[in-house]
Amino acid sequence: MTVRLLVARVGRAHGIRGEVTIQVHTDAPDARFVPGTVLHTPAGQLTVRSVRDHNGTLLIGFEQILDRNAAEALRGTLLEADIDPAQEHEREDDAWYDHELVGLRVIDPAGADLGSVTAVEHLPAQDLLE
Repeated sequence: MTVRLLVARVGRAHGIRGEVTIQVHTDAPDARFVPGTVLHTPAGQLTVRSVRDHNGTLLIGFEQILDRNAAEALRGTLLEADIDPAQEHEREDDAWYDHELVGLRVIDPAGADLGSVTAVEHLPAQDLLE
């Protein structure tokens, strides 16, 4: 069984050959972003063409994105990967996936029940629980 999980958000375009910066949302970027990897977006699939570090920022090129204009159009796009939980390396005790939070009860510090988590939004500044 595979699960589709968020691994990054596309940032700004870099250069003229279609590379983009990414905001990483995975503890294993070396395993998630390798040439040939297929990532999913709301508009379809993207295949990683190239990956490189540029002054501490990860730059990704996709086979389907060949110029700066196409790269700019991706800005803000969420990138998801198909992951087999049984194949995952040992997780940290405090690690979590979005789908594990949805449905959990929300209780304030005084013990009042506020409802349940319905979604996890990944905003540029921080993640938000709905």
